[in-house]
Amino acid sequence: MLMKKTFLLPHSFKKAGWAILVPSFIIGLLMFIDGCNGFPGYLMKGVDPAGELYRVLDSDSMTAVLNNIAIVGICVGSLFVACSREPIEDELISQVRLNSLLIALYLNTAFIIVSALCFYGLDYLYVMIGNIFTMLLVFLVVYEVKMWRLKKSLRDEE
Repeated sequence: MLMKKTFLLPHSFKKAGWAILVPSFIIGLLMFIDGCNGFPGYLMKGVDPAGELYRVLDSDSMTAVLNNIAIVGICVGSLFVACSREPIEDELISQVRLNSLLIALYLNTAFIIVSALCFYGLDYLYVMIGNIFTMLLVFLVVYEVKMWRLKKSLRDEE
């Protein structure tokens, strides 16, 4: 009988993925709330606008760097977390992984359809920027919730 080869990263990538994902997501969320204008201006209240730090953080090159940090960090971090093995990887875990991926696909498709019907112009662009990450992030949420429930039910049986 042929074994199916699943290309998953080692389990150690999960911790590294969370370490990359969380700060990148926070940076990206703060920038998104501020309208994707670089470093969030509302965090700079009380800073002298003529100050050197303010000019550096407000520059176009710094905006590009922060955008790239957020985008690449969220993509790499969520990919590391989503595609790393569990300590014990068996058929049940594979089934949970597949079901979580299908739920994320269905929810992401519904989100795209609703967004196309409800948002226009620049608002649609902002929604699609957020949609870059929704598939992986929804998968992570669904997968982690299902794994938590599975582990809880196994503990309850003991």
